Amino acid sequence: MRLILIIFMVIYSNCVLADDGVDNTSPFTGWHWYNEPIPRKDIEPKQKKNTIPDLSKMTPVEQSKVLQQYTKEALAKAILYPSSENTTVFLKWQKFWTDHASYFSQSFAVAELDHPELDYNLVRSHYNGTSPIQQAQQKTEEDKAIQKLASQYGLFLFYRGSNPIDAQMAGVVAAFARSKNIPLIPVSVDGQVVPAVPETRPDDGQSEAMNIKYFPALMLVDPKAKTYRPLAYGFMTQDDLATRFMYVATGFKPNF
Repeated sequence: MRLILIIFMVIYSNCVLADDGVDNTSPFTGWHWYNEPIPRKDIEPKQKKNTIPDLSKMTPVEQSKVLQQYTKEALAKAILYPSSENTTVFLKWQKFWTDHASYFSQSFAVAELDHPELDYNLVRSHYNGTSPIQQAQQKTEEDKAIQKLASQYGLFLFYRGSNPIDAQMAGVVAAFARSKNIPLIPVSVDGQVVPAVPETRPDDGQSEAMNIKYFPALMLVDPKAKTYRPLAYGFMTQDDLATRFMYVATGFKPNF
């Protein structure tokens, strides 16, 4: 009996010690009870407000990118979600850009009045009424260029008599050379002679020596200096040939 009492006292003292170590802030949990979780209210994330960027602090390039993005978004929204409201927003953006394009166009006229040296119409008039005058001026410049080159160079034409385009080019070059009084030596690379150039010579290795691989080939040849330079490859009209002479004579200086 005494042993039983001792065991009871030990067990009871352990229970008391265990109770003393329990955190009073935590609820007691027994065999038949459990702590039900307290329902938590989900906090919805705050939606970010669409802040309008301060365009005044941006460069013109940055401003343009922002406004273009707004326009693209308005267009995409109007297409994907068609409605009067969405389309109206896009049309307002469209009007914004067309208005600024008009302002930009008008500023051209003001700038050209303030700086007439920038007015291209003073150099090359874009009015149809001046076309005959400009064409006559260009022809004069071309004739001067042809005379300048003809005093130093002659023409070598390398062609294939069996090729219709080469044959047609031979006729064009022959007529051009006669009208401009330019010495011409035609050379057939395949041995066939075109009737338009009966004075044709056979190719005895000249094309290979001059590294000519594409035909027809029209070359400017300086007989005194024994130098040459390409003038044209492929078919070309007489008018284009005259223009090409002018380009070569001026070092391909832009005509503007």
